[in-house]
Amino acid sequence: LTIFVGGNHEASNILQSLYYGGYVAPNIYFLGFAGVVNFGYLRICGISGIMNDRSYRMGHFETPPYDNSSLRSIYHIRELEIYRLMHMKNENKSINIILSHDWPRHIWQYGDCNSLLKKKPGLADDIHSSNLGAAPLWDLMCHLKPHFWFCAHHHVKFAAIAPWQNSTPPPPRG
Repeated sequence: LTIFVGGNHEASNILQSLYYGGYVAPNIYFLGFAGVVNFGYLRICGISGIMNDRSYRMGHFETPPYDNSSLRSIYHIRELEIYRLMHMKNENKSINIILSHDWPRHIWQYGDCNSLLKKKPGLADDIHSSNLGAAPLWDLMCHLKPHFWFCAHHHVKFAAIAPWQNSTPPPPRG
């Protein structure tokens, strides 16, 4: 089984028709715009899209055929999806894995940033202005405290460890 979330290069019209998730092909499951599945002993959570401050507080208004604006806004993370996932915390069953397309804001502070910048020098401005990644995803990570988080928006392998101190989230540096 392959489980995935959407980003900014997928067929948004097809994924929008599966807002709550579903199979796109045999053994290929889309988690929806925000969803959780249990797979064996794993609880896997996912959120599709990338962050855009202008679209964040809006509902999804886009309908095919998309115009130039809605073609982009359809794949923006919305506050509603974050809200839904924030309610997935359960003391009896934790989230093992979170999948997202965009990165949680500040996560670059918990890995080898110099190595990241050697691979992706174009990220330097966003890192120096503390704008790399999505702030709501950082909040979601700190709330749900998954065992693993996988994201792919910047197309680079980057390992980071956010240490949970006394079960409270670490403050971002700087």
